[in-house]
Amino acid sequence: MTGSPLLNDPFILAAVASLLVAPAVFLFLKNRKPWLSRVRRKPLLAGNEAGFFRRLHRALPGFHVFPQVSFAALVTDDGQLSRNAQWAVRAKFDSKIADFIVCGRGSLNIVAVVELDDRTHDARADRQRDAITKAAGYQTIRYQSRQKPSEAEIAALFQHARAWVNA
Repeated sequence: MTGSPLLNDPFILAAVASLLVAPAVFLFLKNRKPWLSRVRRKPLLAGNEAGFFRRLHRALPGFHVFPQVSFAALVTDDGQLSRNAQWAVRAKFDSKIADFIVCGRGSLNIVAVVELDDRTHDARADRQRDAITKAAGYQTIRYQSRQKPSEAEIAALFQHARAWVNA
């Protein structure tokens, strides 16, 4: 064998490798975000919502139905406010999510916001949400989770839906 006898000793090689690798491991662990280990994937829709999404989709072949759309994608301020006032207005709707958005197939104009209310919904909070969507010019349709309409009932309601938007 050639070279230093110390470099031929596997225990010495392991110790040297540890000394070389340890700083990199330390930096990796130091910069790691501990909260990331707590993040998990989840389904886009709960079972009840997924079933209703499919029902909306079947009932409305002339429309696109989008689930779980942020109000921030639908609503903005009027552009006439100071920067601080804009953020104050945005804070009123930024974290809200619409259950479903129904859009015209060709134009992608929003025809209606559809909410599926279960027993956890707060009527006061729902009125507030509806006031936001109404102020932005949207029609909000609310269905009770326990009394969901049939496909035919949904189709009949949306038959005249194009009149709700400024095509």
